[in-house]
Amino acid sequence: KSIENSQQTSAKEGEEEDLLIMADLTKFVNTAKVTALNYDKSTKPESIFGGQGLIKSDTDEQLLIVVPFTETVKIRQISFSAEGKEGIDSAPKLVKIFKNAENMEFEEAEDADPTAQLELSTDDVKNAQKLKLKFTKFQDVNSLTIFVESNQGDEDVSFLSNVTFYGLAKPGTNMKELKKAG
Repeated sequence: KSIENSQQTSAKEGEEEDLLIMADLTKFVNTAKVTALNYDKSTKPESIFGGQGLIKSDTDEQLLIVVPFTETVKIRQISFSAEGKEGIDSAPKLVKIFKNAENMEFEEAEDADPTAQLELSTDDVKNAQKLKLKFTKFQDVNSLTIFVESNQGDEDVSFLSNVTFYGLAKPGTNMKELKKAG
């Protein structure tokens, strides 16, 4: 019984340590491999990680952004920012997030059960509010697919200026160094 109690105590201490070292994971986003579907080609999907960039949708309000990481990460929070001349009505409202699903198409993103679904308020996107994700669902993340399904004002175009992930990197899992076997 005392061994079980000490294991529970160390597990709780580990969780507390995780909370204390929660960090901005931007440096682990593999910006060279960020891709998107239905984006205005005059904007750059990778620009929204690590600063105020811009990605806009093209033919309608939906955007599908695939974000690979250079290391396996654990994600606890995410923030979205939509600042610019496009106006708050074009900022994302309904966002679905899929873990480790790099090859999704729009139809699948609409129909599949997301790892998380967020309904963003105008305050969330104006102030880049950190939104909590269910930490247990976002362990061992190699990539995230972000599906912007709708925007605040049912506009024809959606846009984002920044996305930031907060959590932990798992040491020793640099995805850039993985080689194909055989």
